[in-house]
Amino acid sequence: MKKSLKMALLTAAIGLAMPAAQASLINFDTLKGDVFEGGDLIHADPQFSLKVLGDGLAGAIATSSSCAVLDCPAGNNTPYYLGLNDGGLSISSQYGFKLSSFSSSFAAPLSAGIPFTVANLIVYGKGLGGETFSDSFTLPGQNASGKWSFSDFKYTANNRVFKEISFAACLTTTTGECVPFSNNQAQFGLDNINVTAVPEPAEWLLMALGLASISMVVRRKHKAQNNSAGIAS
Repeated sequence: MKKSLKMALLTAAIGLAMPAAQASLINFDTLKGDVFEGGDLIHADPQFSLKVLGDGLAGAIATSSSCAVLDCPAGNNTPYYLGLNDGGLSISSQYGFKLSSFSSSFAAPLSAGIPFTVANLIVYGKGLGGETFSDSFTLPGQNASGKWSFSDFKYTANNRVFKEISFAACLTTTTGECVPFSNNQAQFGLDNINVTAVPEPAEWLLMALGLASISMVVRRKHKAQNNSAGIAS
């Protein structure tokens, strides 16, 4: 009995010690100056597969000092992903993950004073069961200094488990509706993507085995106590 109890407790301890979820902050700090075409992979986080979406030149890693061609956003002193020419970025994981927040901004194709918001960031998602989701976030207009600037966004449906999500921008009408084709002008900055990977199946199995082992030992102990009480009476 003592041996089986020890083994059960050891199995349970290993299983329960494993985190139920592993949080990651996906950023692009190690990818200074890289330029990407549609279909290229970005090695920003070993837990996730990041893929550039679009045709031809569709993405780059930019900083506040290196972005000279476009009217790039302020408010971020570290390297960030820059979606170019109506391109996008997808993030995927075999076992699923949740999205909680990210930072983003519009990036204008040229410098101009625009006194209103002009773009949305669209987050498309595919769940583990094949279900699809689409959420839109209004990217802020220019600040008091006439600059586009990064803002933090919370993903309120943070209970969804995704197999893949993608980020893309669209230009908008005065009523906030997306323009179907943006003529390669829907560009955006993206950084600090907070995601949480769900445990792999092997981790779930080990945790379940640990709990089952404890339950079995408790039942045996309870049965032994009842038998002892019956003999004593």
